[in-house]
Amino acid sequence: MNDPVTVIIPGDLHLTEPGLPNHVAARWAIDEANDLIRPDFVQFIGDNVQDGTPGQFALFRDLTGRLTAPWFALVGDHDTAGDPAATAFREHVGAPTGSHSVGGFRFLRLNTQEGKPVGLSPEQLDWFRTETDAALSAGERVVVFQHNYPYQIWEDFAGPGIDGWREIVQTRRVHAILCGHTHYWQAANDGRNAVMATRSIGDPEGGSPGYMIAFFQGEDFAVAYRTVEDTGPLALITHPREALLATGPSHVVRGADELRVRVWSRGSVSGVAGRIDDGPWFDLQPADGRNWAAPLPDARLSKGIHRLKIRADATDGTAESEIEFAVDPTGRHTAVPMVRPVVGFTNYC
Repeated sequence: MNDPVTVIIPGDLHLTEPGLPNHVAARWAIDEANDLIRPDFVQFIGDNVQDGTPGQFALFRDLTGRLTAPWFALVGDHDTAGDPAATAFREHVGAPTGSHSVGGFRFLRLNTQEGKPVGLSPEQLDWFRTETDAALSAGERVVVFQHNYPYQIWEDFAGPGIDGWREIVQTRRVHAILCGHTHYWQAANDGRNAVMATRSIGDPEGGSPGYMIAFFQGEDFAVAYRTVEDTGPLALITHPREALLATGPSHVVRGADELRVRVWSRGSVSGVAGRIDDGPWFDLQPADGRNWAAPLPDARLSKGIHRLKIRADATDGTAESEIEFAVDPTGRHTAVPMVRPVVGFTNYC
């Protein structure tokens, strides 16, 4: 199995001036990236600045200059305010599209602002299709980063090139699609793809600002959202894959399997325990570095959906996490379209 890949995705920053709450939260996310998570890279998800001015981009580059990990940035609608060609973004940040490979994954960065309110040019669609096909031919799994979220309420994900975008993601096996733009947090499964929208740092809705942490390894894909109010360790169930994010048979438990958990802590971790449904707590054992593991015995795993809860105790606090996962001894799985949480209102679209 390839090495795991960990990515931090801060929410839309909407930077204007230093010292405002969104700037303070962005500085906190940078500090967490540097001294707690230490990800393979940081992916800014667009709307990095509010009005696309040189001063705002300078504030953004001051933040990125503090990172010890590699970073990439998408272009959002606020980054291109009055500048549909993203000229200022290109000058102050870099190319609005690109790709790189790590750990058996090819991470693609799209510019969904080539048409308003959302769209892609024919040239970018050709590039997207070619990159995706080349990655799959090379045995890489494809992860897509883009600013616009396809299932945003009160907004149509329709514009130039969007039919072509849908053709690509519906006919190729895309591992995950990660987005911003919504201001609220949501996970979606459309029956084919697992899609995430991270909550904004500037003008957040539905809770406090923060960042998404995404974990990739083989067929595994796990996410958590950490807010400015969270302290102490962070624990993430990295296997089995959460039922909401399961899009095919390889994402369900077929029999005897393994529970895997990654813990990030500034202190020492004294233990990690797990519980399936209402069964007894059992201990996980340290695997390597930040990873803990324990068998998932098939004797307790009847066909259907099961609840898994874990607890990690460390000198700097306790972290808990809970997911539901799917079990089918035959390995069959048809994804059912769903979202979590259901969002019925937003101020920003």
